Amino acid sequence: MMLDEKHKKVAIEIVQRNRTKKSCGKCYDRGYEGFSSTDNTIIPCSKCVDTEKAYEEWKVYVSGDEQLKEDFKELFEEDEKAEEEVTEEKKEDEHVVAKPKSTTGNKPAKGTVKTTAGKPTMQRRSQGRGK
Repeated sequence: MMLDEKHKKVAIEIVQRNRTKKSCGKCYDRGYEGFSSTDNTIIPCSKCVDTEKAYEEWKVYVSGDEQLKEDFKELFEEDEKAEEEVTEEKKEDEHVVAKPKSTTGNKPAKGTVKTTAGKPTMQRRSQGRGK
């Protein structure tokens, strides 16, 4: 699939509308770093463009054209997968059972700071300077 010139111009406009910075040395103030060699799609600048907003706007544009919708069908498949994952997470959350607390005593968890009466203690390390 090669992106047509009229669609490429729209993609450039979308990226430029969603820029967050006025000047950028990464993309030389264009809003995009270049085009992919395989399918001639735009590569938005990750430094000065709000890629999430640009992505959403591009999805709206793609959904209006049947040929583009077919070419970029993975955009819409990702949405369906994300929606399925959210519903699965909700189901899992409903069935979560509280874990029983440990009865092994007052051992601190691995990687925690030792405390005395709720205050962290100062631990001194050897500097390696010897006799």
